[in-house]
Amino acid sequence: AAIREALAPVAAAGRARVVVDQPGPLSSLLLAVAADMALDVGFITPRAMREGICLFGGEVKTDARDARVIAELSLRIPSLVRAVKGATEASEELSALLSFDREATERCRRAEARVHELLLRSCPALGELLGGQRVKRKLPLALLERYGGAVGLSEAGRDEVLRFARGLGRVGASVEPRVDEVFAAIGSQTVVPPGTRFTEELVRIEAAELRAALGARRVASARIGEVLAGLPEAEILMSMPGLGPVTCATFLAEVPDVGAFAGPSQLAAYAGLAPRVRQSGRSLNSTTRPRGGNRRLKRVLVLSAARSVDFCEESRAYYDRKRSEGRCHYSACMALARRRINVIYAMLRDGKRYGEQQEG
Repeated sequence: AAIREALAPVAAAGRARVVVDQPGPLSSLLLAVAADMALDVGFITPRAMREGICLFGGEVKTDARDARVIAELSLRIPSLVRAVKGATEASEELSALLSFDREATERCRRAEARVHELLLRSCPALGELLGGQRVKRKLPLALLERYGGAVGLSEAGRDEVLRFARGLGRVGASVEPRVDEVFAAIGSQTVVPPGTRFTEELVRIEAAELRAALGARRVASARIGEVLAGLPEAEILMSMPGLGPVTCATFLAEVPDVGAFAGPSQLAAYAGLAPRVRQSGRSLNSTTRPRGGNRRLKRVLVLSAARSVDFCEESRAYYDRKRSEGRCHYSACMALARRRINVIYAMLRDGKRYGEQQEG
């Protein structure tokens, strides 16, 4: 109600636009209310905002001054104002789920690294046995969460640990040999370093955190799959080689409506895949690698292009041609991602799957 009251005089005065410098959670309600009142909405990028503040001079940093800068830039240089993507229920849910999944992934990475560090400090042989991705498996993670490490396992004894492992269920028929491997590793160390008991308490905590983070990722992944299953655009996108659920979800979260772009070139520029032209009086090679755009969208498109090279003949042929021209691997994948943007745009525009688009 307070937002509507503040915007009412502006809306009554005629054509108006609401512009912010942070089109995220902080301004989501403001933009939603403004759109509901039939007002244009937009945002100015952080880089343009920084340069605009420098143009006005001074070192004072207040919300009122920032608002004045946003208003002046919007009025005097309208081209700086970017359109806010038209969000939908599905795109907003996918965006929230992907953000949740990224946070859970980072929690997994931190907890996994911490577990390996603690095991290396207390029992290097056990740390080596459970190194890499093995610590994420059900049995090793359950043993670490319950017993902590070498001392806790030794005090419990092989028979007790084996009974516990068998009671977990769905850990495979080779549970006994795997428990024997654990006891062989801890048996190879005859000295208990100082502070090991406290270290193993920390191992229990970090193992529980790792298990919780892995569970959060599974929940997010399952929900992302459910949302994608209800979107025709997702079925169309995933028919293209190299586009999996995560890439598809990221694309639909960042580009809710491909029709908002006039063509594939505009979409490529938004994704940061269009070459950047920089000319001066004597420059000859004025085309450089793009550094702006939507970095999250750019990353998944380049990675999907790199994956498609392994099982798509058309992608492999185009990639090899770019490599033969002297481009490095990343540059060739960037060029391939830019070309695939054309196909993605046509697929979504025409509502055709990848094979159908090729035939057309």
